[in-house]
Formats: sequence, C-alpha cells, structure tokens
Amino acid sequence: MTCGRIPEITKSPNETYPVGFKYLTPDIDEGAYLVSCVVSIEPSEVGGLALSGNAVIEPDIVSQMITGGEAGVDYKVFFKTTTSGGHIYEDCITVKVREC
Repeated sequence: MTCGRIPEITKSPNETYPVGFKYLTPDIDEGAYLVSCVVSIEPSEVGGLALSGNAVIEPDIVSQMITGGEAGVDYKVFFKTTTSGGHIYEDCITVKVREC
C-alpha cells in the first residue's frame, strides 16, 4: 500500500496512545464526513506494534490506539479512510519504536 501522507513519530515499547489524521477541505467536501476506516500495520508480527480496539471515526478525524512494538523496528500504520462523498484516502504514519 502506498501512502498519501507520511508523518513520523517515535514511541517506546511500553507506550499506548492514539494516532490518526484530521481531514480538512478540500479532502472533505462541504457537508461531507468520514464514514469508514480500516487500519493495518506492517510489518505485522507477534510481539510487534499492535492495534488496540477499533478505529475511532469522527466527522473529520480518524484515530487508532496503538501499543507495544519491538525496540529498533520501524512500523507503518496504514489508514484507508472513506468519506460520505465517496472519496477514499490511503494514508500512513511511520512509527519508530525506540527505548527511552
């Protein structure tokens, strides 16, 4: 999967917190809102960075709680988001897991 936007964050293996995207005009048409979001992580491995719970979808924000990860590994968290106007966005966040 390719990414339209690639922000980067660094977290420790013990941290758990949400990451996500806020969509603004022109990404969301006037009066439109976000209707769905599928989130995945690469690489996906046992003991690696993991999703916690389901994606949270608000009118113009999607977020996903992430947890864990192996120190020294860089992960990509992919978001495939659909708007009520039929737009589909594929975005990702690079998550670098490092010991403090």
